[in-house]
Amino acid sequence: MLSTGMYDAPMRAGLLAFVVVGGLGVGCGPGHKPGDETGAVLTIGPPTSELEIVNAMPATESFTATLTYPDGVATDVTADVTFAVDTSYGDFAASLLSMHSAGKVTVFGTWKDKVASAEVIARAKGIRVDPGLPANTPDLFGGPEDPSHAPNIVYPPLDVVMPRNLGDFEIHWNDASTNDVYEVSLHTDYADIRVYVPGGNGLPAFGPKPSWTAFLAAEWTQAVGNEDNVLYQVRGVQSANPTTVGAAVPRLVQLGNEQMLGGIYYWAAAGTTSPEGIFRHDMSMPGQPAQQYMTVAQTGGRCVACHVLSRDGTKMAITWDGGNQNANMVDVETKALQTEANAWNFGTFTPDGNRFLSVHGGTLVVRDYATQSVLTTMGSAGWVTHPDLSADGSRLVYVRATVPNCDWAFGGGQIFTRSFDPATLSFGPETPLVNNAKNNYYPSFSPDGQWIMFNQSDDNSTSGAYNNPSSTLWVVKADGSAPPVQLSKMNAAAGLTDSWGRWAPFAQTIGTAGEKIYWVTVSSKRDFGVRLQAGRPQVWMSAFHPDRATAQIDPTDPAFRLPFQNLDSNNHIAQWTEQVVGLQ
Repeated sequence: MLSTGMYDAPMRAGLLAFVVVGGLGVGCGPGHKPGDETGAVLTIGPPTSELEIVNAMPATESFTATLTYPDGVATDVTADVTFAVDTSYGDFAASLLSMHSAGKVTVFGTWKDKVASAEVIARAKGIRVDPGLPANTPDLFGGPEDPSHAPNIVYPPLDVVMPRNLGDFEIHWNDASTNDVYEVSLHTDYADIRVYVPGGNGLPAFGPKPSWTAFLAAEWTQAVGNEDNVLYQVRGVQSANPTTVGAAVPRLVQLGNEQMLGGIYYWAAAGTTSPEGIFRHDMSMPGQPAQQYMTVAQTGGRCVACHVLSRDGTKMAITWDGGNQNANMVDVETKALQTEANAWNFGTFTPDGNRFLSVHGGTLVVRDYATQSVLTTMGSAGWVTHPDLSADGSRLVYVRATVPNCDWAFGGGQIFTRSFDPATLSFGPETPLVNNAKNNYYPSFSPDGQWIMFNQSDDNSTSGAYNNPSSTLWVVKADGSAPPVQLSKMNAAAGLTDSWGRWAPFAQTIGTAGEKIYWVTVSSKRDFGVRLQAGRPQVWMSAFHPDRATAQIDPTDPAFRLPFQNLDSNNHIAQWTEQVVGLQ
């Protein structure tokens, strides 16, 4: 999209569209008749500009336009030219450019059938000093670098891939040297964003001198701009004797090409600063904490935990007060509840949200959303649970347990698929997909229906599928044409209770070649840098590369923690929607 001085002109098939303004009076030199611009050349200036965006304040440049005739006569046509620039970088108000994002960009000027261009390079610079430090702290970092007392970065992990609109980007480190003040920075070819902090604010168990800081969402946006990746670095000095600077080796974060969209709803057990219940976050709104959606503070003290949403985010099915208790349907925007008259433990909506496939006591039924009435019961050769429908509603995946107990705890889970017709509510034959001596559960279709992610553990006891420390994430082709592949980088290590693997709703790309990726999340009890020791689950995310999975290569990257969560609550059951409705 281009911003123009007159209106926003769209980009189509790589071509720029401009309005040709007719009938404009332009002063011409002697012998030049109005309307006769044969051979005249349009130029805009300045032809090249270097601007600096400081602490997120847009940088401006005023442009002029000149029409030069073959005989050398030049006329100022600035007032009659439409100026335009890619709106991901800046905007025009008449002939005044305001650049809000760093990078190199072309400015276009259009007059009748003539187009001229100029080049603008905008560089972003940001400096923020912690209020507890002197204002001149940046001056301490001008000495030579000495790698012998460099900080040790512990988060994010090496080779991480992140959404470009992530927002609150955290960096964690520890330091065995005498450094006590730190410069933490983000760099691209066009951006240099730095914050200065005292450090030592992490948990003592992660020492020596465990420290962390977070960039503000606006700082992250300024640094990232439109680049494919961003470098981050930590440098430290001893404030009383800043003769040398201990500099960690810069690390790279690869970024998704597109803004990440969609919404996440997850259940949080009560923390010291937040109530128990369902929280949500709109990924298009970085920098904001998760919003309480339906917590005990809003339900009169009743626990609402397990929840399922329609793909468009308008309908929700919930369970009250734990397993095998009452359930209900919710209009997400208004929070209006239907009559509380039925029970289920797991379920999945049809694509239009009008039908709900629910499980209770190992039996799957199809319900009408508006009335909760049972429309049909699915026949099966065994006890079933954990259903999920493909995005088009044509395929169903679920678990058959050989060691049944209850819908959420069992052993010997085997994954099956079958066709489903949402119009006739009919099911095709059962087809085994993952059939081994393990316990396989929580299957979930990728947005394109080509992959099924699931959990696996060695625990085949009657409690083997619930909150299991040995749980790991795997993926398998939905048609069974290839064996499962473990998501080893996302799993990170054994014993982290990696559970509830789920897919964000939209495909994206990375790199100049546009490699396809999906974002996937898991609830995991792992260390979070220097702020959280393993044992309290949080929702973590990784990029999933389908081409790598096809080649039977680990298709994930090291995971990162989604930043909007409350750190002192136990966060589970992340469910994704295409949109967040009724967000306050």
